This record gives sequence, structure tokens and C-alpha cells, in this order.
Amino acid sequence: MIRIIEGRGTGKTSRLMLIAKEQGALFVCSNPDAMRHKAHAYGITGIDFVSYYDFLQDNVREKKYVIDEMEELVSYIGGPYLVGYSLTNEN
Repeated sequence: MIRIIEGRGTGKTSRLMLIAKEQGALFVCSNPDAMRHKAHAYGITGIDFVSYYDFLQDNVREKKYVIDEMEELVSYIGGPYLVGYSLTNEN
């Protein structure tokens, strides 16, 4: 599993898009339409995008996938009742 942990504006999303393309993986994100436009602007094609909602509803998790902004997905899953979670920062 590849983890990209860096600050804003460092190219995390574009690198994740390239990984998704190379691996034939689904790109899970909060706004698939915006990400399609971003990928097009980067000149990256051949990626399937899906929302957090659709990712959690469908059986798409049986395919390879990457997740853009994992903490947003965790917040989406937990809703207003999520109090906290832990994360280990190691390779």
C-alpha cells in the first residue's frame, strides 16, 4: 500500500492519479466531476472516478482503488458522531 502524506499544494493528488492509472485502480474522492476536470488539466486520462458515497454503497471495493483525502472519507463515514481515531505514521 502506498501512502502519500505531505502538505497542501505538493502534488499528492496528481501522483495518486498516476498511481491509479498505472494500477488500473478506481479513484475514490469527494467530488468525482471536479477530479475528472483536474485530471484532464494534468493530461491524465483513463481513470474511473467514484464518490465516497458510491464507493461505500456499491461493491466496487472488490476492485483496486485509491482514496484521495482519507481523513475526509473517515469523517464522511463517521458523520457527526465520530469523536476521534488514531493513525500511525510509518512506511
